[in-house]
Amino acid sequence: MVASSVNHDAFDERAPIARSVFDTSLLPENSRIGIWRETAASVWEISSITDASFFATVDAYHAGELMFGSVTTCAQKTERTSALIAGDSLDYYMMQFYVSGSRVARSRRGEQVFANGDMLMVDMTHAIETESTSYTSFDLVLPRRVLEPLLIDPDALAGQRLVGQHPLTALFRSHLMALYHAAPFMTAGQAMAMQGPTLAMASAALNGNIDPEMASSVRIAAWLPVRRFIEEHLRDMRLSVEQTALEFGISRATLYRMMARYGGFANYLRQRRLHRSRDELVDPSKVHFTIAEIAERWGFANASTYSTAFRELFDMTPRDFRQMARGRGHRMKDMGSESDWSRWLAAMR
Repeated sequence: MVASSVNHDAFDERAPIARSVFDTSLLPENSRIGIWRETAASVWEISSITDASFFATVDAYHAGELMFGSVTTCAQKTERTSALIAGDSLDYYMMQFYVSGSRVARSRRGEQVFANGDMLMVDMTHAIETESTSYTSFDLVLPRRVLEPLLIDPDALAGQRLVGQHPLTALFRSHLMALYHAAPFMTAGQAMAMQGPTLAMASAALNGNIDPEMASSVRIAAWLPVRRFIEEHLRDMRLSVEQTALEFGISRATLYRMMARYGGFANYLRQRRLHRSRDELVDPSKVHFTIAEIAERWGFANASTYSTAFRELFDMTPRDFRQMARGRGHRMKDMGSESDWSRWLAAMR
């Protein structure tokens, strides 16, 4: 038996937490790499595997919005390309703590090395390349919609490194490892009860490792409600600096200073609307809308201008993104049970 799992059609608080175990040592040696590539395809393209003797073990748990577990595998290179991102339309954060071995990640942040308890923040909507030695990691996966409201700068976390020695990073890592080791003895209800504390620990670590410019508690306290207000009013094309400043009783100059690191108010608004328009491009309930109609819904009266802006942000045209996402959707319908870790990741929204 390669993968084992527990899955329940109806939620039962007293039932064991859902678990999926994948171990290539139980497979014929000549099929291990192929099966690993296929199952990992819900997250990564495996561009190369450098160890002659391949191995990989995944032990994952899933309850509500929470998915966590441990991965041990040999040296390999992985990618999340723009084409893969468009094809799978995943929108979650994956936080990986490396407790043995190391991994090099290349993203818009440049090249960084992760080891000795460091955490890599993978934003599934951003391209990234990695190259690893044999390693063991403890991973946490959370949907963007769940974690984003608690974060100061949710769109700037892709490829971020949280240094293992940082106190908040160490606390977060200890929490995740303790959760993993306790999971075999937990019920589904107990695991669900851990969602709040886990979200709080994750957001504290991520917000506590921000740039010095945003470290002031006053700036943090001011920015979070402003960001939520903007997000809630993105469809209002009359939304302005003046209106937002008035809502929070601050001056326009203060708001401009808060928005400077995002390229200004108008640029931030434009990028957030592009993100939301991208969601609608792959939303089955919006399939009857043309790309031009979706662009107009988000304030882009000119389809050509929208396409250019979309490509600048996502490295792909809206048309190509929609076509690839549709192709991925058809392939996902033909996949097997939702009870394994790969399927959990592919279905995470």
